[in-house]
Amino acid sequence: MSGEPLAQGTSRRGGSLRGAGPMRRGDALADLGFTEVPTTQDGGADTMRPGALRGAARGRNLDGLAHALFLRLSPVIAAVVLATQVVIAWVNYGDQIRIEGVRAQMMADMTARALARPGWATAYDPQLQALALDPAFRYAVLRDASGSMVGRLGEEPRGRNFERIQVSAEINPGPADQPAGSLTLALSAEGLRANAEKQFVMVLGASLALILAFALALRLAVGRHVLAPLRRLLSAMGQVEHKEWVTVDLAGRHRPSREIADISAAFNRMVEGLRSGDEARHLLAELERTHARLAEANGLVMESLGYARRIQQAVLPGANALREAGLEVAVLWEPLHVVGGDYYWLEEIDGLGIVVVADCTGHGVPGAFLTLIVATALDRILHDQGLRRPEAILAALDGVVRARLRQDAGASGGAPDGSDDGLDCGICVIDRASGTLDFAGAGLALTMLVDGEITRIKGRRHGLGYRRTGREEALAGTTVRLRDGQTFFLMTDGVSDQMGGMSRRLLGHRGVAEILGRHRDLPLAEQVAALETALAVHRGAEPCRDDMALVAFRPTMG
Repeated sequence: MSGEPLAQGTSRRGGSLRGAGPMRRGDALADLGFTEVPTTQDGGADTMRPGALRGAARGRNLDGLAHALFLRLSPVIAAVVLATQVVIAWVNYGDQIRIEGVRAQMMADMTARALARPGWATAYDPQLQALALDPAFRYAVLRDASGSMVGRLGEEPRGRNFERIQVSAEINPGPADQPAGSLTLALSAEGLRANAEKQFVMVLGASLALILAFALALRLAVGRHVLAPLRRLLSAMGQVEHKEWVTVDLAGRHRPSREIADISAAFNRMVEGLRSGDEARHLLAELERTHARLAEANGLVMESLGYARRIQQAVLPGANALREAGLEVAVLWEPLHVVGGDYYWLEEIDGLGIVVVADCTGHGVPGAFLTLIVATALDRILHDQGLRRPEAILAALDGVVRARLRQDAGASGGAPDGSDDGLDCGICVIDRASGTLDFAGAGLALTMLVDGEITRIKGRRHGLGYRRTGREEALAGTTVRLRDGQTFFLMTDGVSDQMGGMSRRLLGHRGVAEILGRHRDLPLAEQVAALETALAVHRGAEPCRDDMALVAFRPTMG
């Protein structure tokens, strides 16, 4: 619902690209190790000390940069290339073994079919001799149905099994189910192994060639785009040390990398500042004027936010709005930034007490705008449409918010950026005449405290107004019978998402329930005040993370 604010003082550099922000002038210098260049308030006297500018690069072997990059990157490149080539060679070798096995099986099957005739056990020489014509042939054995050898050709190799391919085929000369014999055929796989070894040697050679090509390309690229511009920059630094106000030419024959170009541009700006002598004073004066304008703009913004807070508070109902409905009510409403995206509605209509709590997307001004949409929609739903069932009110509110925010991006007039904003909402309708409370929630739950026992009645997990995913649960209501001693709490997740304690953990719904249980004997307003105090104690030095809204109500059954 609401994003967690950045911790105060947290640097934005070094994080994700989206959160890093623009690069400051000193960042590029720091990345390349030039952070030792002195910067003082004496107009650059220390900077102009002989050797000061070059001191940042002293001890660095610029020519060793390509060598260092090669040593760091070449093992990774070599490992990736070698592993890729070995896998390809292994797959090719496996495919060749499978193809040779299929060929051997086809030879055995064709020979077995050629032998499948009466009297085959005495007339098999032509078929075996035909097998021997294959260059990979090693041996063939004919056996009858009992397993006795009938004939053989060649000698069974005594080598390792992976150096040959052996298959067998049944000989069946008649329609009988049992075969009359079998043929075992062995072909040599030594040629395939030798071919695989040759491919492996070629892979090693190709890997070495790639590494050498990579090293040469790396040296040429680093020398052209890094080392040459850096030497040019260091030469200009040496001239500036002797009061020769030269700048670095960024359009030279060797085009520098973007980072070195930034450093060179910063160096040129520094030289121009030293040449003018009073640029720092002009910048300071401009900074003071800008600060004054920012202070004035900030005052206007805070004044506008103060008016917006008064308007938002005017839209919120008072805690006595349900007194005629026989409900004791206490409210906690605290936006994170002057105005917020949490909203509540209290009203008595047709003898029914209606309590609504909503948590809109975001906080601050965007969330406050959404609360105005919700307030307008609730007024029309309750008074113009006359809806009284909480699930029906939620469904109508979902439709109004979706239409106002144009969430259906594919429809005519849909939001071009595909916005996905909405709210979590919980609604209670209290009917003292029938002694019932009807609740329906979308993203919010109802907490009930009875005789020290805490019960949470959950609503639908999905909120309202967001783009449809097709996985939304149906809105459904829950009815609770009212009796003496019941206290109900309808709150946003800003109340439970409180970080703090010794272990810096979230308080959670269980922690909120324990606090409410400890103060259950207090009057309702004091109970809510005790909860607010306990939340502040739990947070300690931790900042608040989100808007907070809680409505506690207790029906009087007299």
